[in-house]
Amino acid sequence: MTSSAATCPVDHEFDPLSPEFLADPYAFMDDRPPVFYAPSLDYYVVSRYEDVEWVFLHPELFSAAPAQMPLVQLVPEALQILLEGGHRPQPSMVSLDPPEHTRLRAPTARAFTPRRVALMEPKIRETVTELLDGIDTTRPLDIVDALTRPLPLTVIFRFMGVPRDDWSALRRWGSNRLSLGWGRPSTEEQVEHARNMASYRAYLRELVAAKASSRADDFASALLDIHDEDPAELTHEEIASILFSLSFAGHETTNNLLGNCIRRLLEEPARWQALVEDADLIAGAVDEVLRYDPSVVVWRRQAKQDVLVGRTEIPA
Repeated sequence: MTSSAATCPVDHEFDPLSPEFLADPYAFMDDRPPVFYAPSLDYYVVSRYEDVEWVFLHPELFSAAPAQMPLVQLVPEALQILLEGGHRPQPSMVSLDPPEHTRLRAPTARAFTPRRVALMEPKIRETVTELLDGIDTTRPLDIVDALTRPLPLTVIFRFMGVPRDDWSALRRWGSNRLSLGWGRPSTEEQVEHARNMASYRAYLRELVAAKASSRADDFASALLDIHDEDPAELTHEEIASILFSLSFAGHETTNNLLGNCIRRLLEEPARWQALVEDADLIAGAVDEVLRYDPSVVVWRRQAKQDVLVGRTEIPA
């Protein structure tokens, strides 16, 4: 412990899955220190913006390796199913540190061209219209089920090149993935989720293999074109891993953003009306919702060495 370091507080009440926290995370965090240890998770919690940003900007001190590790210890049967199904945290980009992260990010950025993104706009508008036209306005509705979840899901699966008949399976596997990684599933649920994760991974490998011999104007095919330039630099397994990341993060975060936007705008009708009257305010409103209600509220890093965050020492 350095002379400038403060003793890390321990908070036995903090649990991000508790009803008290989920009801109002901001009020719950108000009286807590910026860095503390949470026994419920066996993690150190860093909550202040400046500290969180500093952690993310120093990959030489903090590894991304645990980003997708389950929050709880999995039972041996579930672990064996995942291992045999080829489901591992790596080589997913969110679990890799530079230079491996940079190596995978580069072809992903190349395949995510401005032209391909621009071509999506008419389809996005068409999808929004179809979803809104399908709403029964005479009855109450769940706006997440009716609009905010199916919209980004449809867009990202089309972009990737996933056949429409398979969308429901990927959506279901995404729910299994969320529960396995960020929840506290029972033993039976862990085993069920593990089997689905093995199927999820197998499907994406099969999709890459199918696209390899039958290309289209989609993201998966674009990655395979880059693979053809140097097969050792971007393997089929790595392409499947990139699709694994995008098939979840590519719609779940947008669903959260859209749902949060609608909630915050409608809780004060004047906010909604202001945007109706002046569309130039929309971009700023989206940015403010992302600031106030982030789509991702927690992420994980592992200290590679003893390090000070603020004035609190985090052990390796």
